[in-house]
Amino acid sequence: MKKLKKDKIDKNQPLKKDTEVVKLIRKANRLVEGKYRFDIWEMRVFTKMLMKIHRDDEDFKVYRIYLHEVIQDFELQEDGHSYKFLKQGAERLGRREIRVLMDTPDGKMELFTHIATGVKSFVEEKTAKYLDISFHPDMKPYLLQLQSQFLMYDVRNILKLQSSFSIRIYELLKQYETIGKRTLKVQELKEMLDVIDKYPLYGNFKQRVIVKAQEDLEKYTDIKFTFDEVKSGRAVTGLVFWIIPNREKQDSGNLLYLPDVAATIVEDNDLEISQLLTLSQRWEGVSKNVVEQWRNTYGFERVLAQIKKTNKQISEGKKIHNPMGFVVWSLQNPEITTIVSEPVLKTEPSQKQAPQFSAKQIAFYLNGEFANWFVIYLQNVAINCDKILYHQKVDELRATYSEKLFNSLFMFSDGSVNEESLNSSVGIKLIEMQHKTKETVFQEWFWNKFNIRIIQQRSGDWEVI
Repeated sequence: MKKLKKDKIDKNQPLKKDTEVVKLIRKANRLVEGKYRFDIWEMRVFTKMLMKIHRDDEDFKVYRIYLHEVIQDFELQEDGHSYKFLKQGAERLGRREIRVLMDTPDGKMELFTHIATGVKSFVEEKTAKYLDISFHPDMKPYLLQLQSQFLMYDVRNILKLQSSFSIRIYELLKQYETIGKRTLKVQELKEMLDVIDKYPLYGNFKQRVIVKAQEDLEKYTDIKFTFDEVKSGRAVTGLVFWIIPNREKQDSGNLLYLPDVAATIVEDNDLEISQLLTLSQRWEGVSKNVVEQWRNTYGFERVLAQIKKTNKQISEGKKIHNPMGFVVWSLQNPEITTIVSEPVLKTEPSQKQAPQFSAKQIAFYLNGEFANWFVIYLQNVAINCDKILYHQKVDELRATYSEKLFNSLFMFSDGSVNEESLNSSVGIKLIEMQHKTKETVFQEWFWNKFNIRIIQQRSGDWEVI
């Protein structure tokens, strides 16, 4: 096969590959779990369309898909038929239908709609360079103005995947990456992938879809998985996926955010939050709410400097296994220069006159500044712990609550995980293992901040010792 030559590329278009910069794509969780099936060329067109959506777009546009971009991004070879495959894929995508659950005041409904519309392509394939296509208007709630309950990931994870099923499995597991486990009924998964007719026998479905995805994800993406089969008699009726960070890929630098491409990554009305999120988004546990809380607590300039410092240390080869935790402790303790797992307690008494605090003033800190800090602290404890221990604590929570109450506390209505709530509860269980409580942590925090010891009375009030 003959590789595409540069003189075949539209010279009015930039030649820089999209794969050289981080591209985030966003999909509502409902769409991730929708019922549809793409072939690989449909998936490539769909992915390129997603890459062209901006976070603040209020309506769909006509998206121009250049042939040379598709070939470069997906690392394909030009054999003279690529435009035909691209065109056919776009036209099939225009005919493709999808079923997605939606919430209404009267209950759940199922939306049945087309995905794309308005495909315009060249008749003469030899000189064709691009095609135009847009999303069906019914897709707006699942792709535009997403504020919550959506999946976001670096598109470069999926560009080398040759199976659309592997891409769908990646997205379904990426949703549950933090919790580390996802259980799906075989029938449910087949319906999502729309393969009930294609793979009626479980054995074929396992080898062609599940095992294939397992191999693909480990080879190309930032997560990998193992799975257990759930049986009813001799029949396999369910699958338990154990989701594992693919450290080899994460640490390789191929899927790492780099400061010099920051401007192309995240767009947001709050430019400060956009910049902080851009530089730290790849760190496990980081979200818009987390960086916003950092900025509000410590100030934009200080947080930005610490994130840049951490990224620089990582790029220089320093092993920081939990960058988010490192940043949190560094912000709390400016004198820290190495990774620590606990607050650094001051051992030397202050030479200055210690301020006096009333019970009311101490309670003000407990319910204000400390409360905000404590949420981040618990998130850090949970995210930074051993994965096996994390799953054990999640299982303990499951055993503590009924299934209905567990789902109410730790899951959103669409079935995705409420990570902040779950990590906070796991964090509580983890500090209890160290014989700590919220109150003892508050005592440490207060001493660390003011160099003053406090104690809680039986009445519940606090006083200075």
